[in-house]
Amino acid sequence: MTSNKYCPQLDGIRTFCIIFTVLNHIPAAGRPWFVDGTVGVDAFFPLSGWLITWLLLEERRKGRIDLRAFYLRRIFRIVPLYYLTIGIYTGAAVAVYFLTANSAKLDELRTAALYLVTFNSEYRPDNAGVIFGHAWTLGIEEKFYVIWPLMLFLAARFTGVAVVGAFIVIGALFGLFGTNDYLIRGYFGLSVGAGMAIWLNSSPYATVFRNIPIGWISLGMTVVMYGGLIMAPSVYWHLGLSASVSLLIVSVWFDREQGLARFLALPPLVWLGTLTYAIYLLQTLASNLVQGVLQKLHVDATFLTIFLADYAVSVALAWLAHVAIEQPAISIGRRLATRRKVEQSALIPARPEV
Repeated sequence: MTSNKYCPQLDGIRTFCIIFTVLNHIPAAGRPWFVDGTVGVDAFFPLSGWLITWLLLEERRKGRIDLRAFYLRRIFRIVPLYYLTIGIYTGAAVAVYFLTANSAKLDELRTAALYLVTFNSEYRPDNAGVIFGHAWTLGIEEKFYVIWPLMLFLAARFTGVAVVGAFIVIGALFGLFGTNDYLIRGYFGLSVGAGMAIWLNSSPYATVFRNIPIGWISLGMTVVMYGGLIMAPSVYWHLGLSASVSLLIVSVWFDREQGLARFLALPPLVWLGTLTYAIYLLQTLASNLVQGVLQKLHVDATFLTIFLADYAVSVALAWLAHVAIEQPAISIGRRLATRRKVEQSALIPARPEV
């Protein structure tokens, strides 16, 4: 059973996901008809569902899930850079108000603030505008990171109980706050990724993915789903795309020597993939900066020119944030989590050899 915690191919997948996301946040004027950047998140969700669930099940198989260590790692991985981004948006909105006397963005931010700081942006009202609007995906993922590990922990070795509990919680959220296509796509993607991990973690069918390189087949299925979305937009194509990407993720996880897996593990793709979270947070700020500079220079830029400039600036800003904030915070979280495990192991008496 593959137990390697780090799979560089997943970073390669993340690189292409974030490219679509950056494309989605560029003004639509001049956008080619075949470009739909909304699909980036349809791959991010199953990837998170698969990876977190697989690692938690592996940890439980070897002993038990250390919830506190998991939450420590997640907090230091997600929160510092997220709140820094909120601070940058706040500074930008204040600057716009003082420079132009236009309070529209500041008013939107006031309305959105409580939803943003509590990771509930998926429930923000329409009058909160679009400022840091893509934080809706983080709201869904954070609930997954909080609830799903807890369910697996409480259910001990009865995974089915955890699944039922998770669906009850999701149903309660839908009942209390309503639902929409974004929420359905988010929870479906997480669920299909997690479901694949549950199915294959202790199943003989994992050998199929190990012995048959279906990476290109699953990629072809993903392209078909994308084509369907372009030709006849519907939430069902988004769901199909999440399911297809789940197969792609599983394939490269188990068979890392197939051609597609080797391509996704190319160092430039992997490096860009490690910056994905920072790029995701900062890319709309980069887009506004690029468009503002182009307007000042009176450059009549094409969609492709704006994308290339936006992506380059996003990567540069993300690298700075990654080095200055993200990496140090991740290291602190890992040290705290590791220290807890060491302390726990010191309290457990050694078993006598038989």
